[in-house]
Amino acid sequence: MSWLRDNSKKWVKAAISETGALRAAALLAPQSAVILMYHSVVEDPRQTAATIRISQSRASFERQMATLARRFNVVTLDQVVSFVSEGLPIPRRSVVVTFDDGFADNFETALPILTRYGIPATFYVLVGAVDSGTPPWYCRLAYAFNSTMHGEWKQPNANFKFNLHDRDGKSAAMEAAWDIGAALSGSAQQRMVEEVEATLEVQAIDARSRLMMNWDQVRALKNAGHTIGGHSLTHPNLAHVSAAEAKAEIFGCKEALEAMVGSPAKHFCYPHPALNPQWTPDTKEITREAGFQSAVLTTPGSVRRGDDILSLRRIPASEDSERWIWDLERAFVG
Repeated sequence: MSWLRDNSKKWVKAAISETGALRAAALLAPQSAVILMYHSVVEDPRQTAATIRISQSRASFERQMATLARRFNVVTLDQVVSFVSEGLPIPRRSVVVTFDDGFADNFETALPILTRYGIPATFYVLVGAVDSGTPPWYCRLAYAFNSTMHGEWKQPNANFKFNLHDRDGKSAAMEAAWDIGAALSGSAQQRMVEEVEATLEVQAIDARSRLMMNWDQVRALKNAGHTIGGHSLTHPNLAHVSAAEAKAEIFGCKEALEAMVGSPAKHFCYPHPALNPQWTPDTKEITREAGFQSAVLTTPGSVRRGDDILSLRRIPASEDSERWIWDLERAFVG
């Protein structure tokens, strides 16, 4: 029955989307834009299930970009920022495409598709990971838990042990480890990850994995007409580290990015590996002081004139294209 119910819902959503009912309803709503959030595009997401975990298939991404080119108006982030902060006009059904972290497949797989459909995108680069070639700490932890032969893991500073032979137990262990790592930055975060890797007796995933872009590829994206934004130095949850750490992450990211790319870094993306919230008034003020003109969240929703330019909502892109179009059309309705 659950299969029937889920497929019935899916059919209803698809039918409503195809009839244009949501598009018609959106004409009655205040004008808005939607910022789409992607991370990784690979041939088969099973390839990165043990590391990135949030990859999308190349085929699904291409279908979605073809749909954007045919049914929506894809605009740049700068255009949406001007719309939100200055009230400048943008077309109805405006969409921005964004990517977080700086995975190599953004250049290798996503870029040719974006080029084919003439779609500009914004890439929020995790400076430390691109600089070293080593994947983000949350990918390293995922790899450690997915590849270890150990049967249990004891959470540091707690008496709770997780059964790693049980799928739910392994997922719970990863989430607990992510919660710890999200509240750390820099060398403290690095030590925490290394301790988990040592405890689980796994070979650390590093630059040899070739999961991350290099700076030449980042610059090539910029030269192809795409926007390069910042995503911190080491990907902590900035709302859960000290003010000094948050300042080092945000200011350091902007300075390094501008030095490596050779142009102003105007746009920022708050990392959200775990824990809530992902920003506070203090972190937002640091972002403003650093000179970023906009910042985006992982909080779902569309953006409208007068929204806070340093806390813009985004829609996560589903692998399921029917759900993706439903989420997109519904966002315009508000």
